[in-house]
Formats: sequence, structure tokens, C-alpha cells
Amino acid sequence: MKKFLPYLVLLAVFVFLYLQNQTSTEYIHYIDGNTKKDPLPLEEIIKDKKVYCEECGMFVKKLRNSAQVVTPKGRTYFFNDVSCMIRWVNEQKEYKEDELELLVFVPECTCFIGAREAWYVRDGVTPLGYGVQAYGTYMEAQRSSMLTNELEAGYKINSDDNDEERVYEYDEVKKFVLRGETLLHPVIRKQLLNN
Repeated sequence: MKKFLPYLVLLAVFVFLYLQNQTSTEYIHYIDGNTKKDPLPLEEIIKDKKVYCEECGMFVKKLRNSAQVVTPKGRTYFFNDVSCMIRWVNEQKEYKEDELELLVFVPECTCFIGAREAWYVRDGVTPLGYGVQAYGTYMEAQRSSMLTNELEAGYKINSDDNDEERVYEYDEVKKFVLRGETLLHPVIRKQLLNN
């Protein structure tokens, strides 16, 4: 019995720590009460809470590529990828898209802006691999697309490419995502990345 006592004590300590950790962490899918429909401070929220992406169920861990949707009643949902937000909004039967406040994170100001005012690229590095990234200005999206291609993805852009064709408005990128024309599709990936 004396041989097993240290193991039992160690096991009891691990169980206690596990249960303590489970009860002290709050898991959230949404936050109510955002009647002003402003972006919520996601960076502050994820410091002490586990926030789920409402579409894919993964944790929202970083601001980059994240999005928020605010309903007319002030409920805010969180997404770890712009494409997750687009897919979730498309599946909604309770609300029409124009009733919802769609917000996307843009790196230029490290803030959230309206999704319909943002500019998008389809060849970025994103949490789920869709490739859709939001930017606050057309020029930043254009510059980012060129840099992402050359530095992060490891290939060189052809000089014949028209950079203007690499930047999209919300309605355009929404159609691509809903048709499955993202970096997850092998043919589209080859077209976008010039491999």
C-alpha cells in the first residue's frame, strides 16, 4: 500500500487541478447586450474567456482574420475567419443579411470595420485555410496580396498578373466563398497561387 500512496496523492492533485481549471474558464459562443452594435473588444475577451467561432466551433485565438456579427437585438457572435462569418450569415433563417451588422478585423488600424466597407484578398494565410483576408483600404489589400504571395506562400508573382484583379469587394468575395472557390479547392488554389 505504501508503494501506491505517492501515486494516489499525485493522481488526486492532477484531478483537483484539472477540475479547478475547468470551472475557472468561461466558454462563450456569443455576448448579449450590444445594442449600439459596436465591435466588442475581442482581444480583452479572449484573455480570460474561451470564445468559440459560431460557424466552425474552433476557438477564436487571434484578432487577425476574426469577425463579428451583431444581430438587431444586440447579440454578438464571433468568428475566427471571415469565410466562417460569410457561411454562417448565409445559413441564417431568422435574420436577413442587411439586418445584421457585419464586422471584420483589419490590420491597418488593428480594429474592426464594417464588412461591406472592407477590401479583400483571396490568397492570404488564414486559420482555416480559406485565404480570405480583410483590409481597410484598397491599396493595403493590393500590397498585402503581393507580399503574401511572395513571402509567406513561397512563390513569385508573374509580372503579367493584374494586381487589381486580386482585390475584391464584400459581395464578390461572398460569392467566391459560398461557391467554394477558396484556397481549400485545389483547382482554385492553383489558379490563385500560380503554382
